[in-house]
Amino acid sequence: MRRERGFTLVELAVTLTLIGILLMIAVPSFGKLILNQGIKTASYDLFSALQLARSEAIKRNDNTLLKAGATSDGAWTTGWRVLDSANNVIRSWSVASNLTIAETANSGATSITFARDGHVSAPALPPRIQVDPSSSTSGVSTRCVGVDLIGRPVTKMGVCS
Repeated sequence: MRRERGFTLVELAVTLTLIGILLMIAVPSFGKLILNQGIKTASYDLFSALQLARSEAIKRNDNTLLKAGATSDGAWTTGWRVLDSANNVIRSWSVASNLTIAETANSGATSITFARDGHVSAPALPPRIQVDPSSSTSGVSTRCVGVDLIGRPVTKMGVCS
């Protein structure tokens, strides 16, 4: 007698049903993971933009700006760009659409100016930019990116205080 190889229809149906049940359990957790990763990425990108703006100001011995809006003046939620004193774009960043990003220390300032010595010359208070999910989701953490008194970028988990 010759024996056939392969799976029976019943075995295949049971396997697919088990995979479906496991996916139904795992998918909501992946949504939170993806949102948390998006917040981390945006905060790290903002941190690196602040570092770039500060280092360019020191390197060029001239003012450098970090402005809200990836391509034109706008809100932090749309992205940001680093400009030299002649308003030439050095680099720009875009942001995922499911995030809310806002400056909290200076009534929503949309630009940060680094002076030639690396200190923040505008706005008046050291800026703090908060990165949140657009919709309230439990298990998703907020991040705060700011600049300390000597101009160095800093980041922390939690809301900006």
